[in-house]
Amino acid sequence: MITQVTLPYWRDFPALTQGPAGTDLRLAQPWRQDHEAAVWFSRGAWALAAVVLWWRIRHKEDNPGLWLPDYFCNGSTAPIRDLGVKPRFYPVGEDLRPRWDVCREMAAEGPPDLFVLAHYFGQPGDLAGAADFRRETGAFLIEDAAHVLGPATGIGTGGDFIFYCPHKNFAVPDGAVLLKRDPEGEDELQAAATKLGEDYPGVWPWTLKRIIQKVVPGTALRRLTSFRHKPGFHDDPPYESLPWTPRFSPEARRMMSRVPDLMAGASVQRRINARALAEALKGWTGCRPFYTEEPAAAPYRFILKCDDATTAAARFSALQARGCPVESWPDLAPEVKNNPDRHAAAIQLRQTLLFLPVHQGLTEDELRAGYG
Repeated sequence: MITQVTLPYWRDFPALTQGPAGTDLRLAQPWRQDHEAAVWFSRGAWALAAVVLWWRIRHKEDNPGLWLPDYFCNGSTAPIRDLGVKPRFYPVGEDLRPRWDVCREMAAEGPPDLFVLAHYFGQPGDLAGAADFRRETGAFLIEDAAHVLGPATGIGTGGDFIFYCPHKNFAVPDGAVLLKRDPEGEDELQAAATKLGEDYPGVWPWTLKRIIQKVVPGTALRRLTSFRHKPGFHDDPPYESLPWTPRFSPEARRMMSRVPDLMAGASVQRRINARALAEALKGWTGCRPFYTEEPAAAPYRFILKCDDATTAAARFSALQARGCPVESWPDLAPEVKNNPDRHAAAIQLRQTLLFLPVHQGLTEDELRAGYG
């Protein structure tokens, strides 16, 4: 069965309750480039919130000026909004690279304190351009590598902070690592993490769902879930605060110790799967791969660019009807949707992109059969 996320092996489940739970630094080794400080959270949104609190502690001020790309999941802004931060959104182009001309116009009105550059779908963002902008404005640069397997060319080498979300790429219930390039001031970062609180998410709902996905045959599982409302292409999830569970669960910490051995194989398989999907979808009219060349790094999803919103919605519905996993971008912030002139590209991307799974738990034959 083609699933949206990779499933654990049966041998992985005992690690939820047995085995060593590594320290933050030891578990972070696959993502560290040098001597970075490392703190783990349950998900990337909490890592970003920790940077906000770090800035407050360092500068003894209320809130930093935080800039986010406009093509950004609004649900992920909940922790920083709950902390009282009102993010400012800068525009990206249709290529997902920041519009530096507009960023400089915005900076003339007031430069950012914290600037987030996203490495979308596992691929490098414009890190060189972000480094120039950081030098011009004095902002701290945060690399959002939530979609990235691990460090790669153009990823993880230029930010003052960088966070990865291995729970998005591997079969673990939670886990996001925040790295601080300069280890000086690590105490302030640890203090920020402590200030967020020590609660962590429960892992048993995740565990039960994964067991059901492994045990129940695909056709039966689709029948069992057919009564559930399936969101349409244009449907956005309701905005709500996240449960205040910012810390890395001990169960996920134990499972994470196995991830380093999986990273190289995952990268290879994701590339193979992306090539298989590109071949299988060649005959589809009205859409094409977003990346026209081999991706520079392991892909997070396979991205289809449709000619227009009508075509995207029709393809989305057709794939759902066939039982093939497909996603649209979860949501955009109201500040973005309410300013369509400045954020035209982000809105257009939301209306025309489809995302298909390529994770390492799938095979190229499965993908060709399912989507061909």
